[in-house]
Amino acid sequence: MIMVIFGAGASYDSVPSRSPKSAMYGRQFLPNRPPLASELFLDLGFFTDSLGRFPQCKPIVPYLRSIAPGETFEHVMETLQAEGETDPERQRQMAAIRFYLHYGIWECERLWEDSTALGITNYVTLLDQLRRSRREKNEPVLLVTFNYDRMIESALSSVKISISELSHYIQHDTFRLFKLHGSVQWAREVESPVINIGGLNVHEVATELIDTAPNLKITDRFRLVNNHTIGKIDNIPLFPAIAIPVETKRGFECPSDHLDCLRTHLGKITKVLIVGWRATERHFLELLKEHLTAEIHVQAVMGEKLDAEEVLQRIKGAGIPLVGEAAVDGFTEYGVRREAERFFSA
Repeated sequence: MIMVIFGAGASYDSVPSRSPKSAMYGRQFLPNRPPLASELFLDLGFFTDSLGRFPQCKPIVPYLRSIAPGETFEHVMETLQAEGETDPERQRQMAAIRFYLHYGIWECERLWEDSTALGITNYVTLLDQLRRSRREKNEPVLLVTFNYDRMIESALSSVKISISELSHYIQHDTFRLFKLHGSVQWAREVESPVINIGGLNVHEVATELIDTAPNLKITDRFRLVNNHTIGKIDNIPLFPAIAIPVETKRGFECPSDHLDCLRTHLGKITKVLIVGWRATERHFLELLKEHLTAEIHVQAVMGEKLDAEEVLQRIKGAGIPLVGEAAVDGFTEYGVRREAERFFSA
C-alpha cells in the first residue's frame, strides 16, 4: 500500500510555474505564497491583514517573529502554550492564534489560487502520477497532511473526488485523505453558551469565544464549514479545529473515525513518499512505529537533498526501519521529472 505525507513545504512549492528555486519567485515577490511554519506571522500582506482581525494575539507576535539562534518556531509556540496553563490571558492569546491561523491560511489559499495557481498545482500532477502508479486496485492510496489549507481537497476534484462532508475524506476507494492537524474548513462545536448568539455575527461570536477561552468547553463534535471567520452555524458556537504548531503535540486534530481508519491501514504500508514534511511530529512517528510491521521504502522530497537526508535520519531515529532515498530537488522538479511513477513502480 502507498502512503504520501505532506508538510508545509509541499504547499510552499505547490505551483510548478513559481518554483521557489528561482530567485524571481522569492517571498518578497510572491507575498501570497503559502507559508512555512516559521513564516506564519510575517509582517506583510494577508498576514498583517489577518492579524488586524484578532488583536488579542498581538502581544505575543514579536516572540514568533524573532526566533533566537538554536530555537525553533515550534519550541517558542510550545512555551507560550504552556504558559497558558497558569495564565488565563495567555489562554486568550493562544485562542486568538487559532482563529488567526484559520482566517489567514484561508485567505492565503484563496489569494494563491486566484492570482497564481489557477488550478495548476503540483498536487494535481502528483495525484495523476499516483493514479497511474497504483498497482493494488483494491487498496486506496493514503494521503496524510499536516497542512491546514485545502489545496489537496481542490486537487482531488481532478480525480473525480468531491468532499462535501467529513465522512468523504476517508470513504473513497482510490484516495483517502487524513488531515492530522486540522483544516481551515473544520470546526469543533462549543458547549459553552454564548449570550444572544442569534444577534451576533460570526466575527462577534469569535471575539466572545476568544474572551472566554479559559472557561470554554470545546467538544469532539467536528463540523465542516464553508465560510470564514469561523464563529457559529445555526446558532451553535464553533471553534477552529486547528492544531497549534508545537514540538510535542499530545494528540491529533481530526475526527476519531479518521484516526481509526488510518490505523487500520498503516500495517499494510510498503512505500512512503514524503513531500515537504520535516518529520518532527513525534506523536505521528510513534503512531508509525506502533503500526508499521515491516521495513518500508521511503523517498523524501524537500527543498534540498541535505534536508531530505535529515528527514530520513529523523524517521530512522524514531525506530522505524526503512530503506531511504533522498530526492535532489523540491516538489516542482520532482513532479516534472515524474519521479513518483518511477519510485512507486519499482
